[in-house]
Amino acid sequence: MRHLTLRSKPVGSLLALLGLLIFPALAAAQTVNLAWDPSNSKNVVGYNVFRGANSGGPYAKLNSSVEPYTAYSDSTVHAGNTYYYVTTAVNSDGTQSAYSNQSQAVIPPGGSGSENVLYNFNVGSDPKLPYAGVVFDKAGNLYGTTEFGGTYNQGTVFEIIPNSNGSWSESVLYNFTGAEDGAQPYASLVFDSSGNLYGTTNFGGSSNCTLGCGTVFELTPGSSGWTESVLYAFTGASDGREPYARLLFDASGNLYGTSLLGGNIGSACSSGCGTVFKLTRGSSGWTESVLYAFDGAADGASPYDGLAFDAAGNLYGTVFAGASGYGAVFKLVPGTSTWTESVVHAFAGGSDGEYPYGDLILDAAGNLYGTAYQGGTLGYGVVFELRPGSKAGWRERLIHTFADAPAGNPVAGLVEDSAGNLYGTTMLGKSQTACTGGCGTVFKLAPASTGGWTFSVVHVFGRAADGYHPTGDLILDATGNLYGTTQAGGAQGSGMVFEIMH
Repeated sequence: MRHLTLRSKPVGSLLALLGLLIFPALAAAQTVNLAWDPSNSKNVVGYNVFRGANSGGPYAKLNSSVEPYTAYSDSTVHAGNTYYYVTTAVNSDGTQSAYSNQSQAVIPPGGSGSENVLYNFNVGSDPKLPYAGVVFDKAGNLYGTTEFGGTYNQGTVFEIIPNSNGSWSESVLYNFTGAEDGAQPYASLVFDSSGNLYGTTNFGGSSNCTLGCGTVFELTPGSSGWTESVLYAFTGASDGREPYARLLFDASGNLYGTSLLGGNIGSACSSGCGTVFKLTRGSSGWTESVLYAFDGAADGASPYDGLAFDAAGNLYGTVFAGASGYGAVFKLVPGTSTWTESVVHAFAGGSDGEYPYGDLILDAAGNLYGTAYQGGTLGYGVVFELRPGSKAGWRERLIHTFADAPAGNPVAGLVEDSAGNLYGTTMLGKSQTACTGGCGTVFKLAPASTGGWTFSVVHVFGRAADGYHPTGDLILDATGNLYGTTQAGGAQGSGMVFEIMH
């Protein structure tokens, strides 16, 4: 700890005498705690705190409203960076003093697994509960969805942009109203080549369903902001209902996705067993077609997440119900007029794994990798590999079985780096007891020379103002750092966007 005395210059009749205490950031918490002596002016109603990446500025204001107390915690610092802080005192009429003397905080390198909080979602009308992960644009900005929050508390599409001082700024691109435009998006977004964003809402749209049957939407950037348009509103009948999953483009610009319900409506599934659908762009808009409707028997039911293409144009996905009763991995092969579905692997429950919720990924050899939320030897989920065989079909291998502590119950899929390492998240895991069932982790699986895999925990959530319960897919940047969201926790309890250095 060091004590720095800072004195601001008087502005008119406003004189602020500020002494600033900086408690250097702890590498694990990634927080700088600031404190200062109160101003001796009777007209001062609070203070502003500014931060810059370079000595002498420019500085960016950190607090969204005037800080009434003489302390502030900056949890948006990055490991290995140096920051420069100044403060001002604010009068009752909004007059602000000149900057105080500058103080410096050096954040030690965090090393592998250290977390940078890029943005904490706030209370009020700010976005809340980001269930899905984030995506990059070409400029390095991040985009995502939140299930709730926004002007109408029906979810949002948000953007966070890196600033020159190392912080990130958030803006809401669209507030869903819960009506025809959609409501409560669960899935991550996808860009087209022109910079337009596409996604799904699991509610809103058609009023045939109690909360709406869900939509596919597009957000188009313009000089005055982003414009939302609904490409398709599900009716809840044979076309599908409640698309929880992200979308997938093919090379021709068609969109593919899944719906949790709808399709075959009958005794097996009273609201339908779910569909795989395609949206084709035409001169008069987009046309939806159902590639496959699950019947809830041996073929499975309820696809919760997105799809993956192989090099031959076949589609792969997961259902968390039907088949053996514990979910399955399925394959769709295109034909001249229809697609043919087959079950690649039906989970048997118990040690084999149960209830796959997350996306699948394929490696260069055509092997499939994914997660199951439960099952395994101890019942806390598994990471599995499926290898295609010429005679015996697909062969499953469990490459990791979770054991609750330190990690348990993966909901999201996996991401692979250039070295063939796999990364993912667990929603729970009792390394931290601050959350019911544990707070969740980021984990790594590294291929071993012996043919096996080495499991390690990269980051444990739930410490201090850290987030918890990550449920969205991770993404990687060019240097191997990981980015994602937690649907809860953070400084305000509404979730956060994070970076994990690696």
